[in-house]
Amino acid sequence: MNKDISFFDLNDKQLEEIQDKYALLEPLVDTYLSESEKREYAGRVCSTLGISPRTLRRYLQRFREEGAYTLTRKKRSDAGVLRVFSEEILKKAFHLLEQNSSRSIPMLMKLLETDERIASQVRNISPSTLYYHLKKAGYNFKHRDQEKAQKVYHRFQADYPNQLWQGDARHGIPLPNPDNPKKNKMTYLFAWIDDFSRKIMYAKYYWDEKLPRMENCFRHAVLRWGLPEKMYCDNGRVYISKHFLLLVTDLGIRKIHHPAYAAWCKGKIEASMKLLKKFQSEAVLAGFKTIEELNSTMIAWLDVEYDNKIHSSTGETPNNRFRNNLKAHPPRRIKDIDHFNSLFFWRTEKTINKYGKIQFNKNSYPVHGLPVGAKVELRYDPFDLSEVQVFKDKAFYCKLRASSLVRKTVPGIPEEKKKPTISKETIDYFKNIREKSAELKRKEADSIRYSDLFKEEK
Repeated sequence: MNKDISFFDLNDKQLEEIQDKYALLEPLVDTYLSESEKREYAGRVCSTLGISPRTLRRYLQRFREEGAYTLTRKKRSDAGVLRVFSEEILKKAFHLLEQNSSRSIPMLMKLLETDERIASQVRNISPSTLYYHLKKAGYNFKHRDQEKAQKVYHRFQADYPNQLWQGDARHGIPLPNPDNPKKNKMTYLFAWIDDFSRKIMYAKYYWDEKLPRMENCFRHAVLRWGLPEKMYCDNGRVYISKHFLLLVTDLGIRKIHHPAYAAWCKGKIEASMKLLKKFQSEAVLAGFKTIEELNSTMIAWLDVEYDNKIHSSTGETPNNRFRNNLKAHPPRRIKDIDHFNSLFFWRTEKTINKYGKIQFNKNSYPVHGLPVGAKVELRYDPFDLSEVQVFKDKAFYCKLRASSLVRKTVPGIPEEKKKPTISKETIDYFKNIREKSAELKRKEADSIRYSDLFKEEK
C-alpha cells in the first residue's frame, strides 16, 4: 500500500470512486469464485467501467500490489480542462442515456460515432474517458450497476455441433398493429442456440408466444443447420406440451427439461437472451413499423455483434466454431421434407356428424367416402384453418377445405399501448449494422464450404 497517501487526503468523490470500484473488483482478487465464474464476471466489470480486458488486468495488478488507493484517479495539473473530450460529446452522451438508461459505455461509443460532427473526436477517446466525464458531470451509474445476487450456474458444454440445443422465449417490443395501425401490439422473441458453439441457430419475433411460434422457429433452425441430438427446455407451457414432445420424438431428438428451480442448465441461452435484450433496448427506439423490418434488423445485428465475434468462453466466433467442427461431426439432415412439415401440424380427434361434415373451431369441413360417426384425426395449422388434413387409422386420407370459415386463426392476441421514443442515433446505428452484415455475408459466400452442411452421417 502507498504509505504516502491517507484516506484523510481524499475528498468525498474520490472515496466514493474507491468504494464503487472496490465493490466491483473485490470478487476478482478473492478465491470464492471459480476461474470460469471470474471470467464471466470480468466481462460484466469491463462493460460497467467501460474498459478493455487489458485495462482491467492492469487495475487488478495495481490493486493487489498497492491497495485500494489505486482505485481513484490522480489529479492532473490540467484538471477541469477538456482536451480531446468536448462538451458536445458529453451533451450527446447524456441525451442518449435519457433515451435508454441501460446503454453500456461501449454502446454509447458506437452511437456517438454515428454523429458525423463528433465522430472523429469520439474515435480519439477511450470508453473509460467517456465513463469518467459522465460520472464527473453527475450521471449516477450506481442505480443500474448494482446487480441482484444470482445463482451460480454449473458449467457444462456439448462436445460437438448439434449435440445439444437450448431454447427460450421472451417478450419483444411493441410495434404498430397491422390490423389497426393506431394501436400497438406486443411482439415475442423465440430463439435456439447450439450449446457447443454458442451460435444462434435461429431467432425470430412473432405476434404472440403461443406454441406454434416456438415450433416454427425450431423448424427454421433444423432446415438450416440440421437436427440436434438433444435439447434443453424450461418448464414453460409451450415446451412441455404433448404436441411438441410428439414432434421431437418423431424426429429422434431427446427432449430434456430441467427440474423446477434448477435453471442452471440453461445458462447459455439465458446469457444470449440478455444480449438480445440489449438489441431490444435499441430497437424500441428505432421506429420500426413492421415485424419484418424488426426481424431483418435483428438477423443483421446477430451477424455483426454476436455470431462473428470472439466468444469469451470458447475463444472462437460462434460461426467458426460451429462450421470448423462440421467435418468431424456432419449434421443429420431432413430427408423427407413433406413428412417433416406435416409433423408441425396440430392434431385432434373428430367425429363425422350426420350431415357428413367435420365441425371444428366453428368451421365446417365436408368430407366424402367416410360413414357418419366415423372417428378421424384432424391435422391443421392453427394459424390457417382454411385447410386441414384428415388421417384415418394413422394413414393420410385427404385434405379438406372449409365450406364455412368462421375462424381462420386462433384468436386472443395481446396488445401493448405504450408508444416508444424514436432515436435518430439508433436508426443510424442499425443502418450501419445492416451494411456490415451484408459485407460479412459476401465474404462468407466466398469461403464457406456448403458441402459440409449437407453431408449425411455414415
